[in-house]
Amino acid sequence: MPSQSALCGVVQPILRWGMILSLALMLFGLALGIVAGVQEASVVPLERIPSQVLELDPAAFLTLGIVMLIATPLARVVGALCVFLRERDRKFVLVSLAVLFSVALAVLLGAA
Repeated sequence: MPSQSALCGVVQPILRWGMILSLALMLFGLALGIVAGVQEASVVPLERIPSQVLELDPAAFLTLGIVMLIATPLARVVGALCVFLRERDRKFVLVSLAVLFSVALAVLLGAA
């Protein structure tokens, strides 16, 4: 069983910073939209986010914030997996890999 402090030391910052960065991106997008007088915002496709962010498109910042918020729990699983690998806890490594495999499968099936 992995030590609680090692797991918390990895997972807690991932969750905290994921939430803070996603909130900052969404607030920045909201502020840009208010300043630009944008009445409606649509979701920006993932492949267009980098170019739209460089153009300071408010919708791109909102979309990126939402994507980061969705990706934060996944990053938590990856961080926990690293702790489990380092501590050689095979049972939790397998559980973490199963979660990552399930998410990857859901993404692939959802894209089809």
